[in-house]
Amino acid sequence: MMVEIMTKGRVSVVRGTDRYITVAVDECDDWSIKGVMFHCDDSQGILYGSMLEMILNMDRIFDSMGCPKQTFQMRHFPGTNPPDFVTRISKESERKGKRNTFRIYVQYRYHASWQGLIHWEEGDRQEPFESTLQLILLMNQMLRRDFQMGQEGESLNSFHVAIDAYDSGQFLGNYQNIPADLTERHEVMSDLAGTLGNFMKVKVLKENIPKYGMQYGRLISDEVCSMCRRGGQKATFSIKIMFREHSTWQGIIYWREGRVEQPFRSFKEMLYLMVSAVGVPQESSGNLVEDVPPIALGS
Repeated sequence: MMVEIMTKGRVSVVRGTDRYITVAVDECDDWSIKGVMFHCDDSQGILYGSMLEMILNMDRIFDSMGCPKQTFQMRHFPGTNPPDFVTRISKESERKGKRNTFRIYVQYRYHASWQGLIHWEEGDRQEPFESTLQLILLMNQMLRRDFQMGQEGESLNSFHVAIDAYDSGQFLGNYQNIPADLTERHEVMSDLAGTLGNFMKVKVLKENIPKYGMQYGRLISDEVCSMCRRGGQKATFSIKIMFREHSTWQGIIYWREGRVEQPFRSFKEMLYLMVSAVGVPQESSGNLVEDVPPIALGS
């Protein structure tokens, strides 16, 4: 008598509710956002001290479930490791935020970014988002209750970021557009993802756009103010946005201390690249890549 043995494979079932994250915002000011996030039926929450720490933890949750599927492997600079961080656990069960409460549904992770819905409970407002950048900007609008449209104009496409200190998605340092006529200095720990997203979205009127070109040799030159030429104590980046697709940005980021450039496919991937660099000790960063020519941001 022959007995047929069937092997039953394990099937991982992900419910639609598994893609929901409740974000309780307990503190919010011009420079930071803090609180606890809760996932589905988990008995414990996860503490976050910035939008970037929130995003990193959400990606870690989705990676552990394998859903929504990550369609692109996130890049990091050669000679560095992917962003590493400690998930900080809270013993609280799910609750509302002391300031605001968001329910974020991430349906897809296409284009090195996220797509889904955000529901703001206190404002009874729901909005779709097509990228992580759009989610960040929507959260900023809801937190500040500011839904006015920005001034019409053209976006400047080249930026300088100097980071003097970094911890869990917050930083000290400054942003500048290139050529340098807009500057934003942060002398207290500030939210890297939220402030950089807002700064890079600043638009200027067409008549105010500088007339000369954007070649890299002109970017870091005497025409750029001394703050822009000064490097950050932790890391320094020059960013060129080449395209705007899928409600996010694609371009090139140059890490000065590592002397290396890397293309990015989304604002989120650009943030991941920056975090991979700030984790490298500065005294060793200059030896990561040999004989790398300067990036031609304007080419």
